[in-house]
Amino acid sequence: MSASISDADLAIFRRYAGLSLPRHVSYPMPTWWQDVDETEAAALYEVSRGEPANDLSLYVHVPFCEKLCKFCACTRVVLPKDKSGATERVEAYLAAMEREIACRADLAGDGRALRQVHWGGGSPLYLTSEQMSRIQNAISKAFSLAPDAEIAVEIDPRQATRERIEGLRRLGFNRISLGVQDFNEQVQEHVHRVQPFELVRDTVEACRAAGFASVNFDLIYGLPYQTVETVRDAVERSIGLSPDRVAYYHYAQIPEKIATQRGMDYTKLPDSDTKLEMFLSGVSQFEEAGYEFVGLDHLAKPDESLARARAEGTLQRNFQGMTTGGGLDLIAVGASSISHLAGVGFLQNTRDIAAYVESLENGKGPIHRGKRFTRDDLIRQAVLADLYCLTEVRADRIERQFGIVFGEYFARELKILEELEKDGLIVRGADETIRVTYPLGRVLLRNIAAVFDAYLAPDAYRAGERECFSANA
Repeated sequence: MSASISDADLAIFRRYAGLSLPRHVSYPMPTWWQDVDETEAAALYEVSRGEPANDLSLYVHVPFCEKLCKFCACTRVVLPKDKSGATERVEAYLAAMEREIACRADLAGDGRALRQVHWGGGSPLYLTSEQMSRIQNAISKAFSLAPDAEIAVEIDPRQATRERIEGLRRLGFNRISLGVQDFNEQVQEHVHRVQPFELVRDTVEACRAAGFASVNFDLIYGLPYQTVETVRDAVERSIGLSPDRVAYYHYAQIPEKIATQRGMDYTKLPDSDTKLEMFLSGVSQFEEAGYEFVGLDHLAKPDESLARARAEGTLQRNFQGMTTGGGLDLIAVGASSISHLAGVGFLQNTRDIAAYVESLENGKGPIHRGKRFTRDDLIRQAVLADLYCLTEVRADRIERQFGIVFGEYFARELKILEELEKDGLIVRGADETIRVTYPLGRVLLRNIAAVFDAYLAPDAYRAGERECFSANA
């Protein structure tokens, strides 16, 4: 292999790779959540308003897309704009979202600054500039938007004309993420996401010219027809465009849950060894170009906010990936969106767009499931956050935070970690710090995290989990 990994480590990797394991974008994962009504949701919001109340982050979910991308695992509906009834469906959704924004602001309470806004999808640029302005105005009216708030949007370069990008800046957006995925024409055609390199280059130039403070890329490795060479080329071309932050995602192949993925040519998926080389090679390329490896699957320039958040200990992992904003309560609006009230619980809206709209039209809330955290959930959240965000767990810090004796509380887990230490995934320090090794521990980080996940089977770290999670490597 061109990336640096010994034959001994490769043999160990093969023992742990290819397992169905969670990525822990939340803990507990949604698989273990329960039905929640609006009464319970209001009770969780009331707890979150306690003193001192956290400042806020807001996620806005726009589910509409013009075309299908076969790899996508997001909640979305393909709705060509010229399709009969499309205008009415979008209008009904926007009106419902306006109602939900006002409702969530009331539940969150007064005096809490909104420090982050993130638009995702679907494709936010499916909406017109006027429609986006309408929702931004609803947000500004309902919440106390901080003057220095980070306002981010995910965009499809195929829809991003220079005029649209300039319009986004006028609406107050200051961070922008481009869904790049890959530059290889054969790969793009197979996954139904054809966007030439020149289009992405021109989009980046337009974003820089418009004054965006941070321009980010999403790249995916492990797609059908990708090879180590094509992925290296995609990374090299990306580095040439100098994104401030990169999400370097492992393709989540879950056809049991995502029907559109059943149209993929499974015979052309790279195997675990090849994906390992793709990952290590790509990370090496970015690091040689001056990027810092952050968490499970992100890279950032040293002065970018994600790298600074890691250094300051405010990095967090959620359904948007690795993000800044540790200590904020995340309020989410739109179908399928998930709120995270820190220290309190998760709340998720119904995924069904028609049901979402109908609930709000009838004066009801769209929340349908969630999870009120137990004390054990919070303790394990902290451990998993340290693993994914800092790639180490400091026992003394967890002990001070929760008033436990780490070695006693996690006696079972520490016994299992002896096996992982022997295999070279972690190193235990004299101060009881658990450090993830590189490269082996980093590429098998989900296996290490599985040891601390109380909702998984005790042997999930080496046997996988029966639930339909994506493969770990």
